[in-house]
Amino acid sequence: MSEARVSPIQAEIDKAIRLVANVGKSAAMERVRAELGIKSVFLKTSTAQERAYHKWPRLKTWISNVIKSLTKARMATWMTGSARWINKIVFKIQKMKHTSQL
Repeated sequence: MSEARVSPIQAEIDKAIRLVANVGKSAAMERVRAELGIKSVFLKTSTAQERAYHKWPRLKTWISNVIKSLTKARMATWMTGSARWINKIVFKIQKMKHTSQL
């Protein structure tokens, strides 16, 4: 999920956090959220999306059929975007492991 899509939701959550924590607009929200133990919406949605990418194809419901039969689209779907992103990260991790072994 793109950060641009969740930014309006995150902005509203940040307003509520500012109210509760009694901090101004100049406060670093990442630090305030970390202090309060609140994760960002982008982090939560990305985690849920990756979990769904790995878990849903193995389910015995209609969603596994939908995921296994990828449709062709002009723009990336959440499934193709997830696959591309995960492959990129896995490639970087494997490359780092290979260089550290040398």
